[in-house]
Amino acid sequence: MPGDIVRYGMISTARIGISAHLPGALKSHNSEIVAISSRSDEAAELAAKENGIGRWYGTYEELLADPDIDAVINPLPNSMHHEWTIKAAEAGKHVLCEKPIAVTMDEVREMIAAAEANGVLLVEAFTHRLNPHMRRARQLVAEGAIGDLRHFEAVLAFTSRDPSTDVRFKPELGGGGLWDAGCYAVSAARFILDAEPTRATGFATDSGGYGVDTSFSGLLEFPGGAIAHVWSSVEQPRSNMGEVIGTTGKIQMAHLFEEDTPLVITDADGNERVEEFSGEPRFAVQLNDFSDCILNGTAPEFPPEDGLRNTAAVLALYESAEGGKVASVEQV
Repeated sequence: MPGDIVRYGMISTARIGISAHLPGALKSHNSEIVAISSRSDEAAELAAKENGIGRWYGTYEELLADPDIDAVINPLPNSMHHEWTIKAAEAGKHVLCEKPIAVTMDEVREMIAAAEANGVLLVEAFTHRLNPHMRRARQLVAEGAIGDLRHFEAVLAFTSRDPSTDVRFKPELGGGGLWDAGCYAVSAARFILDAEPTRATGFATDSGGYGVDTSFSGLLEFPGGAIAHVWSSVEQPRSNMGEVIGTTGKIQMAHLFEEDTPLVITDADGNERVEEFSGEPRFAVQLNDFSDCILNGTAPEFPPEDGLRNTAAVLALYESAEGGKVASVEQV
């Protein structure tokens, strides 16, 4: 790869790729999206020309065969992450894979094995854990600033534009509110508490008979007695917040998954103090971080095994919701 720039190809014209990864690359100091692919030449060419991308391909295979591409962004529907991440790894491309990394434990393990066998990096694309306010919250919790942990709350909800075409409502594509939005909440709980849940209880709603959860509420039990409540929906007014409560205080984050969010820290007597943060655009930070690992040959802070653990927690929540009883989280 030339100098200090990682050249990315984007597999598909998915909205998250165009609306988030592409603007992130434009603000990145070490990353450039040089090509995009789709399932037709027409769609790929249109997306490329509308977004100033130099090359386009009418198949994903053609993009992977491009020797000038160092890494790929995989924003395909959830059910397709496994196949195309493995194909990208076998083509020698590093992979930044949109969340969730995959929808079964076996899929994730096979993706990890493919990355290792081909000497490429694989990371699940969770931007929030690079946000300064979230890292500060994790630090405060670790330092005991709010005492022993008792409760964590994470919410990510929004209303889908069009359920008839939205992949979130298609079970064959790995749809569902928990897979799409709730996996963020699960990741946030694991990150800020710096621990892995052991048991899960989940409650799912399918409001339109889609075959997927349109709203999901779940509880995750952590060692030491802390309980995380994760709530996600693709049919409710937009909400994006977090709160962690201990025996001597609490930390509130009004916009948990965004970069410019203050921490409101309250002690046991109700006294509040505020810590302000102003982060760089999180998708640019994510690309900077991943590209630094590629350029410098260093291990990512969040290896794909972290994605395996997040998948284990999500699957336990689904198992509980389907079976109507508490489920154990696979420990990996």
